[in-house]
Amino acid sequence: MKKQKNLSNKLTKSILGEITKAPYSFGYQVAFIFVFFFLAGCQSSVEKVPPHFSKETITSGYIFNRLQTRADQIHSVKSFARTTFIGKEFKQSFRQTLLIKGNGSIRVDTYGLFGQAMGVFIRAFGKMQFLDPTKNKIYSGLDVKSMLRNLLGTQIDFNEHLRIFVGHIPNFEFLQVESSRLDSDRTKYILKAKDTKRSGEVLLHIDSTTLLPIEMTRIEEGQKRYFVEWQEYKKIGSIDWPHLITLEFPARQELLRIKYKDPTLNDKISPDTFKLTPTTISK
Repeated sequence: MKKQKNLSNKLTKSILGEITKAPYSFGYQVAFIFVFFFLAGCQSSVEKVPPHFSKETITSGYIFNRLQTRADQIHSVKSFARTTFIGKEFKQSFRQTLLIKGNGSIRVDTYGLFGQAMGVFIRAFGKMQFLDPTKNKIYSGLDVKSMLRNLLGTQIDFNEHLRIFVGHIPNFEFLQVESSRLDSDRTKYILKAKDTKRSGEVLLHIDSTTLLPIEMTRIEEGQKRYFVEWQEYKKIGSIDWPHLITLEFPARQELLRIKYKDPTLNDKISPDTFKLTPTTISK
């Protein structure tokens, strides 16, 4: 950068020196200086524009390939988190640790205001378990849903929503794009897709510069079933990771918000992490 600045200064002095000797008018000299710096500025600006920014050079298939490539790079997540639940008659926030492996396994340890263990939820191998530390008892199956409802005040379908928490899109491989466009301020691509596996439509907002997902709305029978927002992307290694994720259920007037703290990606997670025994809870 310093060398470029020195070179720019030398060029400027040289140009100014030649102009003072040249038999051109003052207006012509000023115009020449203006054009020189304008072109130099344009050159640096053009370099920052991503190659896909022009609508004519990008397709919905290209965007989906980029989304899938990014998703394939994420194998596991470990993170502290502040999770907030908001409903019609409640609002509560918990400190948690989250461990997610692939698209099917998640462990959530929840702690109270003073760091006391409030419960461990595990969804893995197609089954759900919940450890109640006050009773030192493990619940499974349908009992887990009621335990989560009592603890959190809401209920989540992890079969569908787990991908959301790793910055990916549920049922992504079954989405068929029906229309796509670049919005008026050229900041995002808006794609409308049909879910070929189940009824419903998905509206996606993709950042036009980074091609990262920023919003998703799932619509069924003309009604918004749920809404997702991915925010505060930061680099973890070479992967852009959303540090704030919001999942909202308009019909139920419920909202879940996860704020990640110090997440790590793609560390090995032992299969035993997703097995519970009624003894102790790791913190």
